[in-house]
Amino acid sequence: MLEKADVLGGAARCEPTWPGYTISTASYVCSLFDPAIVQELDLAAHGFAAYRKQPASFTPLPDGRSLLLGAGALSDAEQIGKFSPRDVQGYAAFTQSAQRLGGVVFAHSGDERPLLANVEPEAAHDFGLPVASYVERFVETPVLQATLATDGLIGTYAGPRQAGTTYVLAHHYAGRIFGEQGAWGFVRGGMGALSASVAAAARAAGAEIRSGEEVSAIAQRGSELVVRTAKGGELRARTVLSNADPQTTFLRMCAPGSFDGAFLRRVQDWQAEGVSLKINLALGELPDFTARPGTKAQAHHRATIHIAPDLAYLQAAYDDARACGASRAPMLECFMQTPTDPSLAPPGKHILSIFAQYFPYRTAARWTRAEKDAVAHRIVDTLAAYAPNLPGAIEAWDVLSPADIETRIGIAQGHIFHGELLPGQIFEDRFDVRTPLHGLYLCGSGTHPGGCVTGVPGRRAARAVLADLKALV
Repeated sequence: MLEKADVLGGAARCEPTWPGYTISTASYVCSLFDPAIVQELDLAAHGFAAYRKQPASFTPLPDGRSLLLGAGALSDAEQIGKFSPRDVQGYAAFTQSAQRLGGVVFAHSGDERPLLANVEPEAAHDFGLPVASYVERFVETPVLQATLATDGLIGTYAGPRQAGTTYVLAHHYAGRIFGEQGAWGFVRGGMGALSASVAAAARAAGAEIRSGEEVSAIAQRGSELVVRTAKGGELRARTVLSNADPQTTFLRMCAPGSFDGAFLRRVQDWQAEGVSLKINLALGELPDFTARPGTKAQAHHRATIHIAPDLAYLQAAYDDARACGASRAPMLECFMQTPTDPSLAPPGKHILSIFAQYFPYRTAARWTRAEKDAVAHRIVDTLAAYAPNLPGAIEAWDVLSPADIETRIGIAQGHIFHGELLPGQIFEDRFDVRTPLHGLYLCGSGTHPGGCVTGVPGRRAARAVLADLKALV
């Protein structure tokens, strides 16, 4: 296994960005990782441990009110009832429906031949809906609508009124790593610990892993494939699996002439412009939210923190990006793992991850350092309107725009799912694990079922390789 970076894991990596800190550089939460892989590879024996994120979400409002969800049924009813008593039952109905849709995605995630036509018609219909329309079916409270709709927008260059974003929401409800459909949590030790456990299992099975080895070319030579590295090395094999995104694999790594014109046009037309900007902050104290004061760890500090007061705010953030290249008032999704895993930071310190949209790759690729810093300051200022102590608590920060994700992680255009999870790019319309170049397989998120650190594309590719090798015997 060849890894371009000096650390393993791709987007699911940890780095000692600052002394005493362990930072989940890119991906930072866990839900969709397939429990079957954990069991088959005995990852617990290799150090993997994950725990539930509770409460689920916290959304502060400019007027000092807030919405905290996922601390239990009674708490949810009390929280929602303050805004709308009718939404108590509506939220319960939404949860049941979203879990059902997520269950459908999970049930088909490992399909050898994924076909949207095999999905039950009601679920397939809902997949095609705008996420705003879907959540409005169940609840009327603006902040609750926005909180629920964000799962249909994360990582996606689409607004809440765009068709197909309900599939993105369903995808985010497909996880079963904690035994409950759609539950999210953290990996003990950070996301790199998950990759480390998989690497340990691979080594135990006889794999050799080389970090700091960038692949420069893949070419066919007779019945074998030749893999060349940037350092001048060369390896030959009957089968090669690429965990890189489709455009990196087929347009950058593979030799010209490896594919016909129709396939190359499909790769070139693949919708994969990243819009997610990630900021990791080292904090001297926890954020002190006006809606829930205090810098001592409280329930809301353990939750996903949303800055999205209503659907109109989300739509405006998207419309800004389309009209002028970036959101003026961005959607924010923030996480802090240190309140539940203090080993990740020095004593008394914390890590805040901010996931911001929309900041398209084409804009971010043109930013000067000053322009990128200005955007980062604007994002912090947006959050500081709800937690005024935040700017003074920041001791260090690291910013990854989509262009930085491309450069540092290696994902073309910085798209965290290796391509949009929207109609025309889901199920059979994602790339097949078997590629037109004989012996080359795609095992990353550009294949079904897509992104979110599932492990499933790799499992599907491995099964395809084993089936093809068996057929040769």
